[in-house]
This record gives sequence, C-alpha cells and structure tokens, in this order.
Amino acid sequence: MPDYTHLIVGGGMTADAAAQAIREAEPGASIGLVSAEPHPPYDRPPLSKALWKGEPEEKIWRKTAATGATLHLGRTVTAIDPRRHQATDDRGTVYGYRKLLLATGGTPRRLPLQSDQVIYYRTLDDYRRLRALASQSVRFAVIGGGFIGSEVAAALRMQGRDVTMLVPEAGLGARVFPADLSSFLVDYYRKKGVIMRVGEGMAGLDRRAGSCLVRTTTGGELVAEVLVAGLGILPSVELAEQAGLRIENGVVVDETCRSSQPDIYAAGDVAAF
Repeated sequence: MPDYTHLIVGGGMTADAAAQAIREAEPGASIGLVSAEPHPPYDRPPLSKALWKGEPEEKIWRKTAATGATLHLGRTVTAIDPRRHQATDDRGTVYGYRKLLLATGGTPRRLPLQSDQVIYYRTLDDYRRLRALASQSVRFAVIGGGFIGSEVAAALRMQGRDVTMLVPEAGLGARVFPADLSSFLVDYYRKKGVIMRVGEGMAGLDRRAGSCLVRTTTGGELVAEVLVAGLGILPSVELAEQAGLRIENGVVVDETCRSSQPDIYAAGDVAAF
C-alpha cells in the first residue's frame, strides 16, 4: 500500500501549489498526488487564450515533478476513511496518509443533453478536442456570457468559425462588470463577427438532423453543430460528503484550510471559508 506523509487528491493548479509548498516546508516529507486527469498538473488559463494565439503546449506544464511527488494519474479517489487515514481509488488501490488535501476543484454545470457535441471547457483534452473541431467548417454556439465562454468565443472567431453566444444576462460579464463595460464588450464582440443573443437563456435542448437545437427563453431557436457550455462550476464535494466532512457550498474549512475531520484539508474551488 502506498503510504505518504501528505496525500493530495486532485491534479490542478491548487494541487501543484500544495506540493510545492509542502516540499519547501518539509523537505523530507513524502508526497502522493492522485488525479483523475491523465496529465500532470498544468496551467489552465492558457487553454482559453494563449494556446489559441500560438503559445506551445509545452509552456503550460507546471513543475510538479521537481517536488519529488509521486503522481498517480488517470485515477479517481472514490472513498476516504478518516479513521484509518486511508483513501481508495477506482482501481482498488489504497493509499495511506498522515494528512490529506482535497483539491478536487469544481465540476462544470451540465446541459440537459448527453451528447458528444457538447463540450464542457475545463481541461487540456477539452482544448485539444475543440481545437480540432475549430479546423472544420461547423457552427458553434457558446452558452453563457462569463469569462470562459467569452474567451472561447473569441478564440473560435480567431479561427474564422461561425460563433453565436447565448447570454442570459444583459451583457457580457454582467454579474461582475459595470453595465457600460458589459455593453461595450457586447458591441466589441459583434464587431468581431460573433452573433450576440443577449438577454436570452436556454429553455430547452434537443438534437435535430445531426445538430443541436437550442430553444431560448424568448421563444427563439438556435442551431449549431457544437455547443460549448460556459455556465460556471459547482464544487466537487462528493468525495468530501462520503468522508463525512461538513459541506456548505463547498468543504467548510478554517483559516488554515483544515476541514471538520482531523488531518483532512481542502483548498481551491472545492473549499468554502
């Protein structure tokens, strides 16, 4: 059984930052990192901007390996036993730990249609898939007017693709930006060739002749071959719930990221202070 001083569950930027900090604070500690992704930790922001502008993929990789952490990739932790200080993954491997950090991040909000034509833009593999689709002459629809949706729409237009944005709010980034800036961004995107359907949310979603048919809250319709969902994320708390941790819009932690269970911590999008 692999046994670690520190076991990190998750493989994103938070997990990497934790491994770096642990190695600096405890040079002799053993670190294990279990991630559902097949890739070692990488920077996510370039997925929606820099890579589309030509930055090579090799620039996104973080230096987790330099911490000496043992990476268990392509594995999902399915259970934690706080009493025994053990975690089990989907292959049946049991990991011992002295301290465990949950860095499971968030899960994209889902659309009411299970389809390969829907992309939840979150990972490197999502980028690679969308980049391949962007080389084809197909119609794209971006659902949501937040940060990720806006950057993906801009990236697709840079590739010369037909893009429609369905934005339920009064403008782009309307929840965080002043009204005049939000309206300016809508006009800017229109000038760049993005079809902006502002004030329209999604009321229904179906397939039609190989395409996706979106019915909107204003009674309209939108047809596209590929949908990119940018509806935000929900904290990935299923594992924390199984372990009996206190949950309130995420794993409740104190100022030291300590959860309600001894020796279990949480950080990043999954944590709630």
